[in-house]
Amino acid sequence: MKRGLNILHFCLYLIEKKIHFLFNKINPALLLYRIPAVKMRMKTKYGIDNTKEYLDDFWTNQKNGLSLNYIGGWLVGLIFIMIISLTIILMKNSDLILPKYLFIAFGIIAYLICYFAVFKNDTYLKYFKEFDTWSITKKRVNVLISIGFILFVIFLFFSSLLWF
Repeated sequence: MKRGLNILHFCLYLIEKKIHFLFNKINPALLLYRIPAVKMRMKTKYGIDNTKEYLDDFWTNQKNGLSLNYIGGWLVGLIFIMIISLTIILMKNSDLILPKYLFIAFGIIAYLICYFAVFKNDTYLKYFKEFDTWSITKKRVNVLISIGFILFVIFLFFSSLLWF
């Protein structure tokens, strides 16, 4: 389970990184950094020579990039939705109504699963180093499997609502 969550985390990182670079091609805000006065201010005030490289590193850094926060949220959210869906499916025959505090408990459980399997002591960095050596074909296959898993979780959620 730990390896599977780290593979999913890595594939979500690859997807986020690809989306970031694609968005950079159409992002009009990056044109501001080509203005000489803005370049000069970034260099003198912040010591940044190339703002595009700085922003790319700020966003996609594997150690503490901003995209890792979003990806971590997606990972916790996927686990949370999967736990809720499975609970609803397992309780479909009972007339028991799920109390609100149970959803909070499931959220905490999902976070703890992700914390101990992926985030604790930056465990994901060890796996990222291992997964970076994959061939492009293997990365693509795992990204497609991860997208399939995400679609499965979404399908599971909506089907559990229909069964409820």
